[in-house]
Amino acid sequence: MYFRQPRYFSDFKCIGGTCSNSCCIGWRIDWYRSEIDKITGDPRCSEELKELVNKSFTQLENSERYLVALGAGGRCPFLAEDNFCKIQRELGAEYLSNTCSIYPRHHIIAGEAAYRYCNMSCPEVMDKLLNIEKSMDLVNVAIREKGTVKGAVMNNEKLLAEHPELKYRGELLEFFYEIIVDKKHDVETSIILGALAAQSLSKIVAAKDYDGIPEAIKQIKPQLHNGAQLRSIENIKPNYYVKLGAAGEMLKSIFQVNIMSALTDKEGKPNIELYVRGEKRLADTFKERQFYLRNIALNLLLEFALPFKFTDKTIFENYSIFATAFALFKLNVIATAELTDKAERSTSNSKVNVVGDIKLNVKVTVKYDTEKYINKSASLISRNLCHNDENAKKLLEDLHNRNFSTPAYLALLIK
Repeated sequence: MYFRQPRYFSDFKCIGGTCSNSCCIGWRIDWYRSEIDKITGDPRCSEELKELVNKSFTQLENSERYLVALGAGGRCPFLAEDNFCKIQRELGAEYLSNTCSIYPRHHIIAGEAAYRYCNMSCPEVMDKLLNIEKSMDLVNVAIREKGTVKGAVMNNEKLLAEHPELKYRGELLEFFYEIIVDKKHDVETSIILGALAAQSLSKIVAAKDYDGIPEAIKQIKPQLHNGAQLRSIENIKPNYYVKLGAAGEMLKSIFQVNIMSALTDKEGKPNIELYVRGEKRLADTFKERQFYLRNIALNLLLEFALPFKFTDKTIFENYSIFATAFALFKLNVIATAELTDKAERSTSNSKVNVVGDIKLNVKVTVKYDTEKYINKSASLISRNLCHNDENAKKLLEDLHNRNFSTPAYLALLIK
């Protein structure tokens, strides 16, 4: 068995107290009794830390898990003023809970490979995706020590009996990765091609032709380069009313993020000009790093454990969640930047200079920190969809209710 992982994985290191978006603030953190007892049972544990431990956990009803009682501002009670963990500082990283010790690292076990990746809710991960073009190239790394891989999505005999298609988890994951990583097309076109492939593969599974999946993949691959199909995708006109209407409502209902006022006019109608300006701002910011969107899409693909985040959903349904998440990410980046622009313009006065008898009004120029908005938006999607199964299912339900669960409508959301 071997690890299969993006290039950035081996270089990733937690930056602790210097992190701009600490995972020790605002997160629900579960511990087990054995993990808690390990701290208080160590003779090196100070009385101060024991007292803090004894008052910082609440047992979840009908569960062996304990929830950390967060303090003011959603801070973990073990987070010191300098944003370093008191437990780790006093006893070492091996005394952290499983949740704390593995984040943002996760695994997907598929056949002979254990796919490793990190969540984009971590700013240090985003730094790699935004600045290193080949950060999402998959490489193989030998597993030196045998043992249980923590934080893993994996098959078992019962699951395989109920869902024989999971036997091909690895082949399907590689197939979708190959589609999205292909630089012959822009990333939006690649995601739409993936939706068409997912729809075809869902039909194979629905027909219970599970062992026909490898052959189906072989047959689909040439179709991905079909000139007529590519031209039809490239000729899809952007539907801004779908982007700003349906997608905006999804952001509001699922994430409780009401930022679409930034992209609407006084009558509450979508302001296409503002959205197009936001797209141009993104393009200008990353004109030397056009790889960033593809890197984000590839990492999202791993975070959603495609194609089987939910085993009770079809391959296409699982893919739809991923594709829509990407569309919502882009929209949120643009809307957040525009909202900040409005706020800064409304609170800043024009500077007046007097030259002789002439008054010159000099408008304050807003400096956009686009990377900050990208980090915030990636964290929003990762935290609220990849980490939250209920929200991911709610997103899929929303797509069904809007009759958007087809490749054509996904194309309108993405294009």
